[in-house]
Amino acid sequence: MNKRFFYFILLLFLLECSLNPNSKFWTKEKKILVDKSSTTVLVKSKKQSLNEFNQNFKISLPKNLKIETNQKLNNDGFINFNANLKKMSKYNFKTISSFSNFEPEILLDNNQLFYFDSKGTIIKFDDNSNVVWKQNYYSKQDKKLQPILFFGKSGEDLFVADSIANYYVINKNTGKLKWKKKHSSSFNSQIKTFEDKVLVIDMENRLRCFSLETGDLIWSVKTQQSLLRSQKKQSLILNNDKVYFSNSIGDVTAVNISNGKIIWQTPTQSNVSFGNTYFLKSSDIVSDKNSIFVSNNNNQFLSIDLLSGTINWKQNFSSELRPAIISDYLVTISDSGLLIVMNKETGEIVRINNLFKNIKEKKKKKI
Repeated sequence: MNKRFFYFILLLFLLECSLNPNSKFWTKEKKILVDKSSTTVLVKSKKQSLNEFNQNFKISLPKNLKIETNQKLNNDGFINFNANLKKMSKYNFKTISSFSNFEPEILLDNNQLFYFDSKGTIIKFDDNSNVVWKQNYYSKQDKKLQPILFFGKSGEDLFVADSIANYYVINKNTGKLKWKKKHSSSFNSQIKTFEDKVLVIDMENRLRCFSLETGDLIWSVKTQQSLLRSQKKQSLILNNDKVYFSNSIGDVTAVNISNGKIIWQTPTQSNVSFGNTYFLKSSDIVSDKNSIFVSNNNNQFLSIDLLSGTINWKQNFSSELRPAIISDYLVTISDSGLLIVMNKETGEIVRINNLFKNIKEKKKKKI
């Protein structure tokens, strides 16, 4: 009787062990090794990860979406959105061999377009792709340098700064030169205008404020220079009477436009290597009414408070693309090809899509 009872208890014990996956009685768990150096942490809590890769998440947009733009302040913080895209015109431009080192932009002004060719000739097109006028204000020697041009606009004035240290203003309607001056350093940045002032960053990481009327220097703000000059075009935005800009080492600075006084400065990537500085992969900065959003070289996406410069939140990924602000969300694409949607107030990632998920890499043929 005692033996039967003992065997019965033993049988129950063995059955329990075989049916319970957590008992580890019959199997030995294999230890999985993870290379942490190549791992990017997007979330830290299990609770958040439930919604992390939510493919069903959708942003509800009104049918008649109004575009929040501020033409007076010329602020790129708000991104134009139009769901109906159609081909209107085709423009043919000459190839500029040095495009790989700089990031020129086409200037759109109402239904007109401004661009330039490899010799620095500025060309104005109408909405039918017809050339309205062409103007070139460079010497034969400067034309050989193939200047890259950057544009800013204010009223009838078109402000031009270039990669060979010239800056000048021409009339948008006629192309007639108003004034032209030479600077001590070349330019490689976005250009913003505020009232009678124009703001641009040179290659020495100095924010320059020039008079739109005369070209005279009103004030300049010096920030820390990098040992190697970055080829990344520097970004700046306006908000009320303040300008916010990033430099080649990743510092974000707020400046009072009226007097050029620094309000705050926030370093975002103080330990950037020389190579990362030269090939700086930070995004353009954008803003809403309360915060600045930017990605840096340290594999971080940040929200910075407009008033104080304090960092609101960080996420561990990077992007070279200008993020879009849509309603309460930030939308961007990471360097690894992930479409990421975040809550702009909290930084919580609410959706991730791998854009390259279904793309198969072609095998290279061995020679």
